[in-house]
Amino acid sequence: MFRKSLITLIRQSGSAKTVVAARSLYSASVLGLDGYENYREKTSTQHLHNIDNFKRKMREFVAGSATNMIFTEDLKNIIHLVENTAEDKKLLVDMIEKYNSQSQELRFGNYVFGPVVMRALYFLQDHQLALELFKDEKYNGFFDQLTSYQILGDMLYEKGLYPQVREVFDLIKTRQVQGGRYPKHSITLTFAACYRENSAESYQYAMSLWKELNAIGHIPMRKATAFAAALALKHNQPGIALEIAATLTKGNYVTIRQIKLLALVKLGRFDDLVPILRSVLEVGGPLENKQTFCQEVIQQIKEALDTTAEAVPQDLQRILGFLESNGHVTENTMEQLLCQEIVSTAQKRDNFSNLAESYRSRGGAQQRRTFAPTSRQTGRFYRPGLADLN
Repeated sequence: MFRKSLITLIRQSGSAKTVVAARSLYSASVLGLDGYENYREKTSTQHLHNIDNFKRKMREFVAGSATNMIFTEDLKNIIHLVENTAEDKKLLVDMIEKYNSQSQELRFGNYVFGPVVMRALYFLQDHQLALELFKDEKYNGFFDQLTSYQILGDMLYEKGLYPQVREVFDLIKTRQVQGGRYPKHSITLTFAACYRENSAESYQYAMSLWKELNAIGHIPMRKATAFAAALALKHNQPGIALEIAATLTKGNYVTIRQIKLLALVKLGRFDDLVPILRSVLEVGGPLENKQTFCQEVIQQIKEALDTTAEAVPQDLQRILGFLESNGHVTENTMEQLLCQEIVSTAQKRDNFSNLAESYRSRGGAQQRRTFAPTSRQTGRFYRPGLADLN
């Protein structure tokens, strides 16, 4: 696949995992990019030895009479045959314009082109053209799909064009596609871009957006919440970071609990560190993943304890040592955890990701088998926990 080099790598070493942050926020599979490439190869095979003639005919159609029609299959084929040349991309744009200008009465199919065009431009690595088409008023409605937003946003994010991600989100809010102004994945990308940019302007934008979402009762995804809270920490606002992190009903996610630790350290509230640190030891069982903390977070706690004049909880040092000696501390950085590539956006009851739906089959759901550990397994895979601290 063309984006294999960007896919998050996970290296297994014993029971601890090391994650490597990706440049993109969503995986190729989630965005349907791998499906686009597969269909592209299929289309190329079907038009073998006839690709140049087909493109020449399409150029004649768009340059000829106004009555010449661009059919759905014509545009679909060009989207999957376009090469990274000025001539081919001009043909693609001309066909999109002509197709979009044709009377709605002449369209009998329900094929949605917006996401597929964005995937083609992602494949060609032409974020500039993608942004131009998205912003051009003549294509109003053509790219108004949540998936198109997501692909474009991820494309800009990968290129490090973080202000443009914010610009796209501002446009999205004015369009209210599919019943809302605040698409959850676009919100996540926007907070991620603000975090990566880490400027005074991006911080103010992120906090204003958070207040805006809070005012209407919108609950962002956990990933977006983590980015917003971590950005507040970067701007030395631990109180705001704690308030943002507290909006999650489940606060024991690996990123959230470590953001809370860092915020509490900055506030000098060492007593409140103990429950969070001890909480990972309450998760046990042979089939449970070991809960961990980043080494850099543990190190910041230790450095704060060494320099503070405040009273330190008696068992805090002992808990830190226990976590380190029992494999609860990893070399992962907070940056790596936060920016780890999202490989699935499906809800628990969904079988498919909406972002990549146009390339997925609609087969039945596979049943998931669950296993309860036996007493023999529990004894065999014994893990030290709270009792071992006594």
